[in-house]
Amino acid sequence: MPELAKIENSHLVEQLFLEICDADTRALLNLADVGLWPCGCPAKPTLTIKCKSREVAEAIGVRQTYIKAKLQQVAGCRVTMAVHYTIPEGLVYFDTEGEVAPARWYLCNRKDIGKDRVIPLPG
Repeated sequence: MPELAKIENSHLVEQLFLEICDADTRALLNLADVGLWPCGCPAKPTLTIKCKSREVAEAIGVRQTYIKAKLQQVAGCRVTMAVHYTIPEGLVYFDTEGEVAPARWYLCNRKDIGKDRVIPLPG
């Protein structure tokens, strides 16, 4: 399959990705806003999942290995995930990429001098 970055219609890729997920994962993903970004940092396709609650973010986050595998199956290349929900202080991410280990949650405060400030949060 072609790399996701070369696929012009990410909406079709999103549909195919959702179709190959199991019913439980699909139900969870339907509780969130899911989007595919052809290029992320560092130049990998990124699956962004904006959740409405911490519980949904965590339920999706603990399935990260399965979700990434399914998306890689569709995209044909390595992918990253960004699972988050919003609070007044910024975006709270479930760490699916090992960026703030050993913490599982972190706050990305975009109000801090126009830059991202990562604050590990208690699990």
